[in-house]
Parts: sequence; C-alpha cells; structure tokens
Amino acid sequence: MANGSTSHQKVGWFELFYDLVIVAAVGYGSHVLLADPTWSMAWQIAFSMLIMLVLWLLTSLNNNLFPGDHPWRRILTLIQMLALVIAALSTGGGEGLPDQMGFIALSVAFASVAVMYAMADRSHASDGRDVRLIAYSSALASAVLLIGGFLPHGTGAAETAKVVGVLTFGVGCAAVPLLGPFIGRLCALGQVDEEHLGERVGQLVIIVLGESFISLVSALSGKPEIPNPVYLVLTFVVVFAIWTMYFSSVVAAGVPQRAGWLRIWLLGHWGLMFGAVAAATGFSALASVPFDDEGTSASWTTAPLLVVMASLAILTWVGNRAVTRLVVLHLLTGLVLLVLAIISVTATAGGVNWEVAVGSLVVILDAVISARWVRPYASLTPTAVEETPQRGTDPSPS
Repeated sequence: MANGSTSHQKVGWFELFYDLVIVAAVGYGSHVLLADPTWSMAWQIAFSMLIMLVLWLLTSLNNNLFPGDHPWRRILTLIQMLALVIAALSTGGGEGLPDQMGFIALSVAFASVAVMYAMADRSHASDGRDVRLIAYSSALASAVLLIGGFLPHGTGAAETAKVVGVLTFGVGCAAVPLLGPFIGRLCALGQVDEEHLGERVGQLVIIVLGESFISLVSALSGKPEIPNPVYLVLTFVVVFAIWTMYFSSVVAAGVPQRAGWLRIWLLGHWGLMFGAVAAATGFSALASVPFDDEGTSASWTTAPLLVVMASLAILTWVGNRAVTRLVVLHLLTGLVLLVLAIISVTATAGGVNWEVAVGSLVVILDAVISARWVRPYASLTPTAVEETPQRGTDPSPS
C-alpha cells in the first residue's frame, strides 16, 4: 500500500464528483426532518448519516491508499452513488421509497466497496491481508442487508425492531472492522496520507454546511415576504461561526496519526455534521414563521447546536491532545446551550422559541473569542511561515 507519510496525493476531481451524492443524501435528510421534527426522526437521520459516513470513509480510504484514476473505481463509485441516492429516498418512515428498496440499495453500495477493495488488492502491491479484511467484511455487510430487503417490513414495534436490528448488524459488519483493526493497522504502519484525508473530510464538512443555505432557500421559496428576517440573518452568521471554529482550529491541527485519536476524530465529525444538518433544518423552519409563532417554532430547541459545540470540543481536544482553553470555551458554550434546551422543553414548551436565538448568539460569541485566540486571519510573516507546522503532523509527544 502507499505510504502516506512520505508523499501526498492531491484530491482528484472524481472524488469531488463523488461528494455530489452527499449533497443529495444530506438534502433529502434535511427535507425529511423538516417535515417531521421529532426526536425519533432525528435519531433516524443521525443513523442514516452514520451509514453514509461509513461508506464515504471506505471509498475515500480506497483512494487514499491506492492512488490513481482507475476505470474500475469510477464505475464502482458511480454504482455506489446511485445506490446511496435510492437508499436516502427510503428514509422517512411511511414516506418515500419502501424500506425493502433501501435495504437492497445499501446492499449494492457495500457490494461496490467489496469489489473496489478486491480490485485494489489485485492491481496494487500490498500484503493483501488488510485489504481482504475490508473486502470480506463489506461483502458480508452486503449479504446481510440483502437478506434484510426480503424480510417482511411492517409498522408494528416488533417489525420495526427487527428492521433496525438487521440494519445495525449489517452496517456493523463493515463498520467494526473498518474502525477497529483496519484503522489500527494502517496507523501502525503509517500508511494513511493524513493530508489527503484531512482535505477530504474538510471538503465534506463544507458540503454539509453549504446544505444550510440550500435548506433555507428551499423553505423560503415561493413566499411573498420573509416571515422571520432574524433567523434568516442568524443562519448565515451561525454557519459562518461554525466554519470559522472548525477551519481555524480543527483543520489547523491536522489529522491524528494514532489509531485511537483517529477513531475519535472521525466519530467527532459524524456528530458535527449531524448537528449542523439538524441546526440548519431548524433555522429554515424558524425563518419560515413569524418570531412570535407558537406552532412550528416550538418544535425546535438548541439541542442541534449543542451537538455541534460538543463535537467541536471533542475535535479540538483530539487535535491538540490536551484540554486547551478552546476546549473549555466550547464546553462552556455547550453547557449554556444545554440549559437553554432544557428550558425550551420544560418551562416554555409551546411558547415563543427565543432560546434558539439566544443560543445562536452564544455560539457566535464563542466563534469571536476563538478567532481572537487563534487569529486565523492574521497575515503570516516569513518567520511565521517557517514556524507554522505543516498540516497532517501530529503535535502530540511520542
């Protein structure tokens, strides 16, 4: 396998094209959550994003470890993109495509990954053991999900539990080997191109944050006026605040080189992206109704922003391998958001949702303080450039 510690490959154009499927999946998930803003639907969207992240990571690592613009990978990735879109359209309970079709689509997606790693094993020099592990585990996941597609799918609690169990087991067949022995061995051998992986994850975060504006435009389209200009402005400022905090501290720290830190780093991005999607959906709903509305606005709390700040705290902690003042600041912001979420659920349930507006201002204040501490906008002098560590290095002691 390629050794990422000695060379760096550029992100390919086809990798960016592959990310288009993320736009489709995230966009549809936002639409479903907007139509049914409940805790159960939020958990379903969160799990769907985890599945999407597992498939995205499997595909991105294949590009990371086996560079090259191969026709077989293009074809298999296109098949996976189509399957992911079909699987996304089956999200939403009684709406959309039937669950059986979603299971079969996911089975095809994991089968494409299995073939992708089998082809890489044949066309690249490697010991083959690690590659075959992912090929076999992805094939097993595909088989389990295919069986799930032919199981009876009902609306009762027993049927729902069975469907969730098969889905969890099937995805787990691929996710556990990926995040367990595979990541551990790659890190031990120094075979991950940290800079390439960091760029890919950063691009994925940008895509998810960009979905905020797509949701907002979709929610306000066709209206003769903007019902709630406050949340229209807050959407832009809060998304910019999250972008600032992520790219000024998390990205600057680079990708962890040790397996344990890398696993936490990847899971932290799952929380960040889900929280951002849920927050964007909530802001879109709130911008569509007057500020004193007691209907739709009462359905949203600061919980999504709390998930975002908790994820940023975890990612900042992992990046610095220490509880820095930025970590403490993000945790304090999360504590305020937690209090506001509790207030909105208990004390002011059904009333005006001022808590989200206050929580947004707290997140913006966090971003302002973080920017003053990190100063990402400061121009670099020649001396500062020499002293700035390169991305992808691990600042933690050996």
